[in-house]
Amino acid sequence: MPVRILMLALGAAMADRTMVELRASRALRVAEVDEAMLKPRLNGLQPDPTKKPWLEALTEGSGLDGIRMVEILGLLAVALIVSRQAKFPLCGRKAEKEQSTFDPVAAREYRFGPSLMQKLEGSHAMTSEELANVLHTHVGEMTGNTRQPSLGLSDRQVEEHQQIFGRNALTPAKKENPIWLLIKQVFGGLFNIMLWICVACELTLALIFDGDDTLTPLILSMVIVASGTLQWWTELQAESMMESLQNMQRTELVCVYRSTFQGGKRVVQETWIEPGDLVPGELVVLEAGDKIPADIRIVFCTEGAEVDNAALTGESLPEARTVEVEGEGVAVHEAHNVCFFGTTVLKGKMKGIVFATGDDTFLGQINETMTQCARTRSTLETQIEHFVHVIAYVAMAVGILSLVANLMSPVQRPIDLILENAATAFFAQVPEGLLPTVTISLMIASTRMVKKKVLVRKIDAIETLGCVSVLCSDKTGTLTSGCMTATDVVTYAGGFSSCRCTGSEWAAPVANASVLSLAQCGILNNSSKPNREGVMAGSPTEVAIMEACTRVLGDDRMQYQEQNPQVFEIPFNSETKWMLTIHADGLRPGAFRMVLKGAPERVLAMCNRVLDETKAVGLTEQRRGEINSSLYKLMSGGRRVLCFAEMRLDGYADDFVFEGSSPEKCNFPMAGFTWVGLIGLEDPPKEGVKDAIAVLDEASCKTVMVTGDHPTTAQAIATRIGILKEDELANLPEEIREHTVVTGSQLANYLPEGDGFEDGALNEEQMEFWRKTVKHARVFARVSPVHKRVIVRAYQQIGGAVVAMTGDGVNDAPALKAAEVGVAMGIRGTEVAKEAADIVLLDDKFTSVVEAMGQGRLCSENLKKSIMYTLCSKIPQVMPTFAELLGVPTALTVTQVLLIDIGTDIWTAIAYAFQPAEASLMSQKPRHPLRERMVDWTVLVYSYFYIGMIQMAACWFVFFSMPHILDLMHKHSSSYTVDETKWNYAGMAAYYWTLVLGQLGAAMVTTTTRTSLLSYGLPNKWLNVCFVLEVLLAATVIYWEPCQRLFKTEPLNATQALMGCTGLVAILFVEEIRKACFRWGDTRRDAKAALLLLEES
Repeated sequence: MPVRILMLALGAAMADRTMVELRASRALRVAEVDEAMLKPRLNGLQPDPTKKPWLEALTEGSGLDGIRMVEILGLLAVALIVSRQAKFPLCGRKAEKEQSTFDPVAAREYRFGPSLMQKLEGSHAMTSEELANVLHTHVGEMTGNTRQPSLGLSDRQVEEHQQIFGRNALTPAKKENPIWLLIKQVFGGLFNIMLWICVACELTLALIFDGDDTLTPLILSMVIVASGTLQWWTELQAESMMESLQNMQRTELVCVYRSTFQGGKRVVQETWIEPGDLVPGELVVLEAGDKIPADIRIVFCTEGAEVDNAALTGESLPEARTVEVEGEGVAVHEAHNVCFFGTTVLKGKMKGIVFATGDDTFLGQINETMTQCARTRSTLETQIEHFVHVIAYVAMAVGILSLVANLMSPVQRPIDLILENAATAFFAQVPEGLLPTVTISLMIASTRMVKKKVLVRKIDAIETLGCVSVLCSDKTGTLTSGCMTATDVVTYAGGFSSCRCTGSEWAAPVANASVLSLAQCGILNNSSKPNREGVMAGSPTEVAIMEACTRVLGDDRMQYQEQNPQVFEIPFNSETKWMLTIHADGLRPGAFRMVLKGAPERVLAMCNRVLDETKAVGLTEQRRGEINSSLYKLMSGGRRVLCFAEMRLDGYADDFVFEGSSPEKCNFPMAGFTWVGLIGLEDPPKEGVKDAIAVLDEASCKTVMVTGDHPTTAQAIATRIGILKEDELANLPEEIREHTVVTGSQLANYLPEGDGFEDGALNEEQMEFWRKTVKHARVFARVSPVHKRVIVRAYQQIGGAVVAMTGDGVNDAPALKAAEVGVAMGIRGTEVAKEAADIVLLDDKFTSVVEAMGQGRLCSENLKKSIMYTLCSKIPQVMPTFAELLGVPTALTVTQVLLIDIGTDIWTAIAYAFQPAEASLMSQKPRHPLRERMVDWTVLVYSYFYIGMIQMAACWFVFFSMPHILDLMHKHSSSYTVDETKWNYAGMAAYYWTLVLGQLGAAMVTTTTRTSLLSYGLPNKWLNVCFVLEVLLAATVIYWEPCQRLFKTEPLNATQALMGCTGLVAILFVEEIRKACFRWGDTRRDAKAALLLLEES
């Protein structure tokens, strides 16, 4: 009996709580049971008497009584519990397997039918009811003030859609495991591989051939690991900073309609949820200032609603939104009844259906194509690869020559000694210190840039930035502030006059009554409102006018608005292109003030008078022409211009009801307005941009504007900031002019089929278009994200340029990734743009790009000088190995070579990172990484056959000047006596000491290429510290007994030590002569160039 009671209890509970689950599992074939019958039972309420009890509904037609049915349900409940706990094969494992193999695509097709995504791509061409039917949601007659009894999705539908569509979030770029990245940094790359080969050779000699040098491979291994770890840690810190910036951005809750049951009835609730929980089919509510959380088809919006699509399109002006169905030929990103994920509502209120979330959104599709694109190799990678090839050939040639010479030598040597000599010769040519030098130099430069609010995500991008010859830049938010601002006003006071909104004429107190009236009109006819934080919110145009007019009225603005309350409004619409407000005059009963604002041509047509301070004068043809002239001047400067007019109404009752939505339907006069003034607005250039572009021009780096904005606006801004010169287009031949300002519609006919401009991708006509465009273009307007990427590729592959791209929007992301250096804005920039970039400007200042470019050029120059210095010692390091074949005593051991490379040269080479510029680097042409290698034949000649030869001659001179060295000629070291060994050790100490001092001289002279050290001096304090430490280290090796035993040296007397300065003095003297000759040649060349210019003029 207790068991039966338990079964009955479990059965009742299961029937109440898991009815949907039982039907889904097909345990019972029953008719659909209205959920309204179950909810009252769970909530303790009485069911609807017209409905059948749930037990009758279950047992009807089954032939079982109610009690028996409940017992069956109880048994099923027990079986379900047991199967889930014990993983019973019948239910538990089968369910587990089905859950693990859940296919969202198949579930989507089963639930919504095939081709759902293709249908949703045409959401803008569907009615709201058609789209609701596709997504199994309800819209009813959704309006601004009413809600139907059934709107949106139910909780069960939401759970189902979440399983099918997933979370509303973009799939982040796949990030490699940090440990794997560390392994790649340590063991990857050609240079690292070559160094590890050196380690393997040294270990082989030490372990297999009983060598005595295990210190060398140990120290070299530590250097490789430390260098790789440093670069890995620096980039990891940059990624950590990026994640911190992302975490600081808060997400706002979204208001949605959900259908639920309460009191046995279906009701609609407004629910606030996280944006990530949105699913297709949701009905959302958006207001001014809200970030749009998904792609949404608008089903209701207030008149004049606007969105900011700059992040997607680059268009700086707001875009109007409507509910009208678009034609099928209109692309979804051009539809006016759709709001896109990542954009912002600027004005009005909207309600709509979510039709795409996460990766299915328009933004998500751009993000997906971007993540599939391979990143362009940095110029430093190319340079290091070329350098490794050169050094590898040199080292292998020297090693093989040494091996052959040892085998052919008349002095018979054991195989282990032959291999050791060959390995020493090979090892001496490998600049072991280059890797940490490059890494630490870039780290230092990266740290400097962070202090200037520039976050370097890939540290080799710094050097690449120094090689950039074309800088493609987005306009909105990058070159301009991204914020609409009122800049100019035109009024009439005895004559037409204009002034800047930032000037003293446009600030309280105002002497000009016409300016004061214009400011009053701008405040009264304005839909912007303060938000919860007290900041004005609304359309950027309205906010800009409000802020500008507030500067005139000052603290009286609020009081003036209260004294002139708005009683009627005709909102702005695309047909009339004006907005009208009527305000009661608080000081005069029965008096009203009408304020008209809109497109100048529409407003001016409704005026017949002009406000002249406190009185109105007739609008003559001459005055109308002057207004149009002022209008043309503002518009040609890239301004958006709004016209204001007013009309005074007297003799009306205080409670008069104004009606009408157009001039024909209004119950008040709509003609005979008085023209008040014009206000020009623009997205102004950022501070310092014009100067920064002038610096780029001087640096032979061409700045190209690439924007989705209108060509007229783009051309005007480009002229103001110096990308285009004043009247430049008018003076150009027609053939060149059409390639100077290029639009997206022009590009559409010449786009390559693939991703680039490889052979066969374009015909000859198309290639000719791109050749001229790459050569002459300065502005690209009305371009799409695909166009931006193609433009970058054109400059790279046709123009042969190193390209940097700056931007902040999603539409910039593909181009940011395609460029050699992608630069994103840190504040205004979207997460997609920042993820695609190599460098992030934390303060959004374009001038930071120029500073970073200068730092990149300095880094590149210092790396080249560092390599030149490092290679100077290679000839004197390797020659003792070959000299031994001629019977010369050992002059330098492998350990001493390593001591020079890692104990001396590496720290000096790193100190070059702190070297100030020799001259103005931003007045020189950028170095092209393919045509002007960082390590070219001039570097090799300078290091190996110039400075290296001087060092070698000095070293041998001092070596053979040592006592008894000539007595050791043609003697094998194994036959040396104790005294002879000391003589040889003293000779090695002299050779080592001379080489160290010679490297000091090399370090000094390589800090400049043409400037005399007498005038340049030694400004690098870290390099000076290294000089002192090098001398101290060399003295320690020579004069401290433990080091003498380890490095096989003997102390030198004062005379011998002074003789070691031979190389230092010789290098300084010869280099000063060389630099003087170069300066003399430069002076003569400049004089000839100046003379030619004078003759031409």
